[in-house]
Amino acid sequence: MIRRATPADADAIAAVQARAWRHAYAEIVDPDRMPDPARQAPRWRERVGEGAIVHVFDQDGRIVGFAALDGAEVRAIYVDPPAQGAGVGSALIQAAADTLRAGGHAEAFLWTFAANGLARAFYERHGWELVPGRQERLAPEVRYRLAL
Repeated sequence: MIRRATPADADAIAAVQARAWRHAYAEIVDPDRMPDPARQAPRWRERVGEGAIVHVFDQDGRIVGFAALDGAEVRAIYVDPPAQGAGVGSALIQAAADTLRAGGHAEAFLWTFAANGLARAFYERHGWELVPGRQERLAPEVRYRLAL
């Protein structure tokens, strides 16, 4: 079930984020730059408590994925590695698009690591298109857009 996150979900969100990063970005991001759940949980608690739009996929009381939105941007979408391939990410990306559309946005954007072929294929399967724009934070990133 997808629902809006509460501050009580912060520890689980941070843990999913850390496991997903280690699984997906092991060859892209320096391990010392990976998120630490103990440091991330208070940030998630604060963001959610302040009203940030974060959807979680709650599977029988266990958070197995989440999507965080900011304006017209999907800022984060992560699925716990054991839950990948079961439709969790697809449900979350659809919920994110639905929320942005309901909020009056005509298009949505996201950034992903250029070297993350699995994520890029996932977004493209869901109708996202690569658009001009590059940035580099921890590694080179590319920008995607979805018409809503």
